[in-house]
Amino acid sequence: MSTTATTSAQAPGFARTRVGAVTVTTVYDGALPIFAADMHGEPPERIAALLADGFLPPEGDLATAVNAFLFRSGGRLVLVDAGAGASLGPGTGRLPDNLRAAGAGPEQVDDVLITHLHPDHAYGLVTADGEAAFPSATVHVAALEARHWLDDVVAEGVRGQIHRWAAEALAPYRAGGRLETFAFGEQPVPGVTAVDLHGHTPGHSGYLLDGAGERLLMWGDTMHNHTVQLRAPHVAMEIDSDRAGARAARQRVLEEIRTRGWTVGGAHLPFPGIGRIAFRDGEARWVPVPYRPVPWPDQVRPARDEG
Repeated sequence: MSTTATTSAQAPGFARTRVGAVTVTTVYDGALPIFAADMHGEPPERIAALLADGFLPPEGDLATAVNAFLFRSGGRLVLVDAGAGASLGPGTGRLPDNLRAAGAGPEQVDDVLITHLHPDHAYGLVTADGEAAFPSATVHVAALEARHWLDDVVAEGVRGQIHRWAAEALAPYRAGGRLETFAFGEQPVPGVTAVDLHGHTPGHSGYLLDGAGERLLMWGDTMHNHTVQLRAPHVAMEIDSDRAGARAARQRVLEEIRTRGWTVGGAHLPFPGIGRIAFRDGEARWVPVPYRPVPWPDQVRPARDEG
């Protein structure tokens, strides 16, 4: 008589999605809380109602995903964002293990594109010992972002800690000559264009991947909670460096997505964080990609009903 082993642990955190001609692997770094109390622009009662519509508690989404995206472009293995590393406790920092589970060790990554230098997106660049977590990679950050977080101004409180974390995350790459900066509109790596999403931070960047027939816009914190910020895109977050700028960037990019029909990948959208945004009657809603085989073999394509 055979027995089946069971476990309460979640499956390894990666999922593959085909975007045009490119396979994008979402790699899960873990989860962190996004609190309703940190959302500004609507009364608390309205925020709670929007959260309830997404079956979330009035306190917020206490297990918000932290996603990174891995793909090949121009013959290089590219990772967008690096997770939180050891900065934010045991709920995050799972990116290296999940990368390996997906079949790509950190040492295989050629380029890391950082959306911005907040710790949940960048501190995974270093190990707990301060060494480069991606020993062969070049790290790419918007020049405006690097200038802001690596300046010599000693900030206080949370922002001061972010400054210190940003400097620590980039230190081994700066020392090794493997930190490169770019301007919006440039291609940090072939086939990927940097998109201006500044506001959340001064150099907050999106990355537009040309999938040869389909385009994928990957962002960091343009949206922290889609349940609230798709229906109320004017809602800003406490951590936004420039709330008005963050609102403007979100509204601008939503209009561009509506016009151009881009697929979206979001660092804090529900794992695997890739899907479409549907627009109807002045409101937007999130439509996640369905799980399906990659590649899609001919033999499993549904037969058309010829009758």
